[in-house]
Parts: sequence; structure tokens; C-alpha cells
Amino acid sequence: DNADLMENLATVFKIDQNILSDVMNPAARPKVQEFDNGIFITIKMLHLDELADTLSVENLSLIVTENTLISFQEQSGLIFEPVRERIRKHKNKIRTSGSDYLAFAMLDVVVDNYIYINGILGDKIESLEDDMTGNPKKELLESINTYKREMNFMRKHIKPAKEMILNLAKMESEFIHDENHIHFRELQDNINEASELSDSYREILYDQLNIYHSSMSTKLKSMS
Repeated sequence: DNADLMENLATVFKIDQNILSDVMNPAARPKVQEFDNGIFITIKMLHLDELADTLSVENLSLIVTENTLISFQEQSGLIFEPVRERIRKHKNKIRTSGSDYLAFAMLDVVVDNYIYINGILGDKIESLEDDMTGNPKKELLESINTYKREMNFMRKHIKPAKEMILNLAKMESEFIHDENHIHFRELQDNINEASELSDSYREILYDQLNIYHSSMSTKLKSMS
């Protein structure tokens, strides 16, 4: 939201004003776009509050030029610390493979985090199965609805990210080196896994909801 700083960056790195507007719009849909001096990428990062089982979202924008990567986050955080650590440790691959490879490394962290969050919520969703039999309580319905809401929220952001990464993997650009195309195809496999996991857990929740209502219906009939 620092307009002066953003304008200075746009001038120094010759960033198109339309790209700048997208960077400064955290509600922008995930997309990839080539412009005269580079590639613009935007994607949503998800954060999980494991105590409250609630998700929040943050926008990440990347501008990949010939030999520079500029990243924009809404807030500082440690999610990219593994990437920074690889650079600090002078890992040759990340230091010598270009700004496009560095962009891949950051996107890979974002997508891996989708898979991680799916796993955490998925374990909790599957653990609800133990409470489905016998005498399901009202709290169980609240838990199912909470997880259903969060999984829908996650799916809402993973689906457009999947579309963006597909377009990125197919992109032929001077700013993506031939030897790095394979990494963006790997990224495509990972986002497909994240998408399939979220769909699978949503289906489990709908099944649990049906079982819950059936159990309650049976219980009411036995009481009448």
C-alpha cells in the first residue's frame, strides 16, 4: 500500500502501470502475464490457524525479469525461509539457475503449503469418523460445518491457482529458460495433487453430513 515506493520500483524496473495496479490489488485473481520486461505472476498463499481450524489468505505477486525476481507480500513471514536458507548456504542450483528458477522455488513453497494444510485438516476430518457411530452429538454437526466452510474456502483459491500454473507451465517465454520448464511441470503435478485432496475431503464431509442426518432421523423415529 506504499504508492510512492511502488511507483519508484515501477520506474526503475520498467514495470507496466497495469501490472503495478494488479500488484497493489490483493483481491486480484491468480494469473500469469508476460509484459515487455518480464513475467507477472500472482497467487494466493493460505495460512492455517491450527488451534481455531480457520484459514486466512494473503496475496503473493512475483515479477520475473531477465536477472531479477521481485516479490510482493502483504505481510512479512517465515514461509519462504527454506528458500532464503538455500541461498544463504550457497546452494549452486538456486544461485545459478536464474530468476525463473527462484520464482519456481517460491511457488513450490506456496503449493506445498496447500498440500500441508490439506493434510492437517484432512486428518481432523477423518478423525470425525469415530464420532459418527452410536450417538452423534450436535457438536459433531458444528465441526463438520466448520471444516466444510474451510475446505470450500481453500478450494476457492486452489482452483484458480491450478489454472494459473497450467498456463505458466505451457508458457513459451524468453524469461523462462528451457532447462527450467520441467520444474514448472512438476509444479503442475503438485497443484493437481492439492486440488484432488481438497475435492476428496469435501466429498468426505458431505458423506459425513448425510450420515449425521440419517443417524439423527433414525434416532428421532426410535423415540417416537
